[in-house]
Amino acid sequence: MKHILLLSVVCALLLSCKHSGDADIMYNDSLPPVTEGYVGLQDGHFVLDGEYWFPLMLNYKAFIDGDRVIPAPYYTGTDLREHFDTIASWGFNAVRVCLDVMGEGDSAAKFEATRRMVQTADSAGLKVMLLIKTPFDPYWQSYTKGLLHHLADLPALWAYDFFNEPLYFDPEPERDKMDAVRLASEWRHWVRTYAPHQLFTIATAEPIEVFEWDPSMLPTDFVEMHTYHPLRVYSEMWWYSRYCGKPWMVGETGLPADNDSVPWDWQWWFLYRTFERAKYLGAIGYGWWEFQDCPSGVNFEAKYTGLRDSTGKSKSAARVFTDGLFCFSCYYTDEELRPVNYYNMLAYSNIRLTGRIVDKSTGKPVEGAVVRGWNDDWSVGMNTYTDSNGRFTLYSNDYNVHFEISAPGMSREKFDRRNIRYSNPQGIDTKNLPDRQREYQQIDYRPYLNNSIPEFPFNTDYDSTHFFRHSLEGDMGTVKLHKL
Repeated sequence: MKHILLLSVVCALLLSCKHSGDADIMYNDSLPPVTEGYVGLQDGHFVLDGEYWFPLMLNYKAFIDGDRVIPAPYYTGTDLREHFDTIASWGFNAVRVCLDVMGEGDSAAKFEATRRMVQTADSAGLKVMLLIKTPFDPYWQSYTKGLLHHLADLPALWAYDFFNEPLYFDPEPERDKMDAVRLASEWRHWVRTYAPHQLFTIATAEPIEVFEWDPSMLPTDFVEMHTYHPLRVYSEMWWYSRYCGKPWMVGETGLPADNDSVPWDWQWWFLYRTFERAKYLGAIGYGWWEFQDCPSGVNFEAKYTGLRDSTGKSKSAARVFTDGLFCFSCYYTDEELRPVNYYNMLAYSNIRLTGRIVDKSTGKPVEGAVVRGWNDDWSVGMNTYTDSNGRFTLYSNDYNVHFEISAPGMSREKFDRRNIRYSNPQGIDTKNLPDRQREYQQIDYRPYLNNSIPEFPFNTDYDSTHFFRHSLEGDMGTVKLHKL
């Protein structure tokens, strides 16, 4: 009996040590030490050799061929140094090199190829954020640890991005928030162990990332967010600036411009205004997608967001940072910085559904919760957010049936609700609602731009009530979330 009791105690102690170690890995948010020559984080800003450093970052696609990093095949020219010199001449000081598409093979050769690429960028005056293949399986886990160790002595490699937009590319379709935290904690632990002077991040997409890869819970050193489309960018940046819970930067944004249906000058204004707004909202870095147009892209956005056209000619937007027209002396209140379409990004006008989100344990309102609704056949989704009173108004053009709701650091609720009653004060034909399939991809954003000087995304005289018209009214009631 004594032996059984002793064995039980030993097992309990071992389990306690294991859980304690896991807890240290999962919840230790300490930053790497600020080291001379390396980019660090201090007081919520990037720092380099005692001064604040603001990354102006251009995304650059590349692949590994044997022992060489080669540019994307649709980039004109094959000389990395020429490309990096061009990027630096445009006023950028950093590149996000996307090396997340590769197959298994000679790891040592890949490490050396990546090292030479970073050194080439460094010689052009650029720091490198490296997007790697997400290490889900054992081979790539081993590869990643080796890569971190092999490149740890390169100060020009300032950050690792372990996962590009989990919202769209996570192989697990319904990942629990705490599982995402566990994975990210393990990855960050590798960075701390094998590359102790470099920073760790994950590239999150739109605010509905909060349903699974909650940016406020992920133990990244900083949040790198991606946002596209003129009707969405200001709103999504505003949400991240208030609710992601840590220093944040724009990692990707872009406006496609073919100099035909969308003039290159509009792209210039888009880059100018989104960079300006990001700075006013407190972003600590800004990144553009991408270096050069992709003529075989799957859609207009994928084809024409480059700062060079498909022939290698620089577009006017490439001059934004060298034109030097920025002035940040103005002061704006939160009310002025929050875009007019924050609660109704796509100007839906058929239905207004209200509700409230509260903390289950305290009953207090939850601010910044993300509310997602879908129509019956899941073909159209729409988002909104709760205000300081926990209240939300979800505008839509079709009836919402499926719902998902979460908030930073809180649980996720998914449910269907088909019995919502809608009042119809205007007596409209409820069976023939207009524009029921209206989605942002189909919306021509050009009318929302100022025709004389396209100051993205809304000119100051735009009628804000356009975003708050509605016909049918319903109420969801109260939804309760609990803290995680």
